[in-house]
Amino acid sequence: MNKILTNILISIIVASLGLSLLSVLGLISSLKFINTNYITLLPGISIACGALIAVMAFNRDKAYQAAESIRKTDEIYLSLARESFQEVVNLLMDRNNDRMIWVRASRLLLQTMDLKTKIKTEDIIKAFELAEESTRIELYIVLTIQPEDGGRREALPPQFYYGIEDWETEESLDEAAKKGGSRSAGGAVTIDRNVPEPSSKLLSKQSVVAIYDFLKFPESYDDPLPKVNVWSEEWEQSHGIDQGARWTSQGLLDS
Repeated sequence: MNKILTNILISIIVASLGLSLLSVLGLISSLKFINTNYITLLPGISIACGALIAVMAFNRDKAYQAAESIRKTDEIYLSLARESFQEVVNLLMDRNNDRMIWVRASRLLLQTMDLKTKIKTEDIIKAFELAEESTRIELYIVLTIQPEDGGRREALPPQFYYGIEDWETEESLDEAAKKGGSRSAGGAVTIDRNVPEPSSKLLSKQSVVAIYDFLKFPESYDDPLPKVNVWSEEWEQSHGIDQGARWTSQGLLDS
């Protein structure tokens, strides 16, 4: 719309200047459809149109600069989010069950997700969501176990969340609870020794919930897979790398 209006104003300016030039040359009287009484208004019309174009150009540049400023800020948020997502993965990558590390990872994750609410640029929001999904997949792999028989990945056992070192071999939940429970120690304050604080290996409930809530796909998630058209051709007609995939797509393994 602004481009159309600008072109109209430019056309008016050109016409006004052309008529003004004809008037200076004394040729305006040859144009019967022109009322010479209004010739004196032409310079004012040209100036007004030029001023309006200048105002529109200024507003356009101002809007562009504002949009660029927002975009640059959003790009900073995205960069911070990517770094923070990777840090969360790094903290939990070794499948540790250290209480303090889980607290740190969950706090960082929540702060990172809060950055999304500050982003206003659509394509950067999409980039954030892709980084979010990638992190979700990485954490899913970290926080599940691949059985030795190669079956479906399994959830970590309850013993893991008691923060004990032998969670993979400890079979008793009662024993795991004892090992990971709160421990206190007595002692007197001296110049060369600190009094130990009560400690618990048990993972913080809030940190565990925060991590696993993140692993769930949001209700607003737009799954692209249902939009994929399944192959309809017979697998015998296929050639190349997708032959095996076409065989399974016929339902031979899912039936």
